[in-house]
Amino acid sequence: MTNDRTTEDLGAAYADAPALDDELACLRACTSDPGFGLSREFLLRQAALLDRLALQGAVMPLVLAALGAADRLVSHDIEHHGLSLRGHDLFASDDHQAYVREEYRVWLLAQNH
Repeated sequence: MTNDRTTEDLGAAYADAPALDDELACLRACTSDPGFGLSREFLLRQAALLDRLALQGAVMPLVLAALGAADRLVSHDIEHHGLSLRGHDLFASDDHQAYVREEYRVWLLAQNH
């Protein structure tokens, strides 16, 4: 990527994230709310959870699931928030994962304030 993202260090991206089990339980509980599964928050949290799992296990099904979730978040943000692929240099799947990490870090900081 050509822009300077602050979460290239994976530890910074997920340092204050809830435990994986807690995040999974929260996402499962939230899906009972119709429409939440289509929300940006759900897409972001799901992408971050799958990214974290893939980083721990790095098995191909998890990696592919994480890539797909990152792509869905980017597509959502393009459609609903005016995200520009060119403006954010989000051309490759690795860029999409870096975008998830940065957006999750920003979201998590907002939750803690």
